[in-house]
Amino acid sequence: MNREEQRREFLRELELEHASMEPLEPDASNRCYFRLSNTDQPLMLMDAPPETENVGQFVEITEQLTQLGARVPTLYASDVEHGFLLLEDLGDKTFTRLLAAGSDETALYQSATDALTDIQRAFIKAPQPFPVPIYDLELCLREATLFSDWYLPTVIGRLLEPQEKQGFVNAITALFDHLPVSEMVLVHRDFHVDNLLMINRQCAMLDYQDAVMGSAAYDLVSLLEDARRDVDPGIKTRMRLRWQNRHGLTHTDTETPFRFWGAQRHCKVAGIFVRLWLRDGKPVYLEHLDRVLDLLAESVNHEDMAVLSDWLTSLLSPIKHRKFVGDETQLRKLLGVAS
Repeated sequence: MNREEQRREFLRELELEHASMEPLEPDASNRCYFRLSNTDQPLMLMDAPPETENVGQFVEITEQLTQLGARVPTLYASDVEHGFLLLEDLGDKTFTRLLAAGSDETALYQSATDALTDIQRAFIKAPQPFPVPIYDLELCLREATLFSDWYLPTVIGRLLEPQEKQGFVNAITALFDHLPVSEMVLVHRDFHVDNLLMINRQCAMLDYQDAVMGSAAYDLVSLLEDARRDVDPGIKTRMRLRWQNRHGLTHTDTETPFRFWGAQRHCKVAGIFVRLWLRDGKPVYLEHLDRVLDLLAESVNHEDMAVLSDWLTSLLSPIKHRKFVGDETQLRKLLGVAS
């Protein structure tokens, strides 16, 4: 039975065999979504191949976020073994589309900031910890080294030497080890305008299946230092202050975590965007690399980030996006990616 037949079988078992399926535009994952019509209520089918996607984790995180009071799609049915979910269709009013249509930027970012803060505070007050992975050093390095493994070779024209790669690991490790101790919260890990919607004046969220426990700063950095759009500097300042005040934090409390998690995320994203292009055939994200490298340069432009700044400038001075060295075929060969 091929994948299309499996989808139809899943719907048949739910007595939805007559529903029409409209495929939605694919995202950066291996999941695909289908909007169902000829149904009694708005429904979405998620098709997440089990060999690459973890549907069970999505189900668990959905339940946990619901417990925390988050607005997420209602889960109606699941087939974890084969990777299918039947979800509430929250529509198309993502923040990205609302902003493009002229919606008030401040109001949207305030809604997102408040929703994030509410979830984080609820998590801290929860009677027992949720069973999600911890954003530990191992995961932090696994993400950050996408920069040294995927992005850097394409702009300097060679693979990094072992000692160079180790220098990057050492820099990230040193900064991670000196982060101030703080209460851990549930971290969405991809909290930005593409994954946020406005539903009845409430901020709803999508694409949270990779959530972990970690720093409260991470998701706000993801929102305000967005790889995909320029956020008004005044909004950045006001939303950060709003978030700090609601958590009872000061600017001094959050300075180091913001810079570190900003730098770590920008390294990760630059690597992911190049990998999506060369490995997965999705070049659309390359248009954002100038912004990502500018944000990275800003994050490390402080004395407490010197160990990472020095390593970056030893290979990429100044820290900014360069042209790729070679065409797609040459770069795939360099990185050992099958054509």
